[in-house]
Amino acid sequence: MLLESFRQSCDAFHRALKTLQTIATQANLNGTSLQTAFLEVQQLFQLHIASADLAPLDPAIATKLQSLLVEINKQLRLIGVDIMFLQAARQPPTAQKRQKQLSDRLQLLSSYCTAIRELVANH
Repeated sequence: MLLESFRQSCDAFHRALKTLQTIATQANLNGTSLQTAFLEVQQLFQLHIASADLAPLDPAIATKLQSLLVEINKQLRLIGVDIMFLQAARQPPTAQKRQKQLSDRLQLLSSYCTAIRELVANH
């Protein structure tokens, strides 16, 4: 039951990431929409994933999950900084560079979600 609930939370997080990715890669970027989508992703992670009790799980699974969660948390903090820099960018080449960097980080987070889903599905 714990793994199923955790998997569902991860699926919701992954969907929110995809929405954020779509907003972040738009040509005419809307800063408010971007910030709102990012806050939703951050809240989903903090409330439903990072706070999950992994103690009842097999220690090998719990350790791998914890490592992935630490990486996701780190990337989320960096994405927050990327969004701040993107919104502050005045020159189009700078904004494009920041947008690409943001997109790359979101893709990395998506790969972490896939790794979590595979880990949970196999146990």
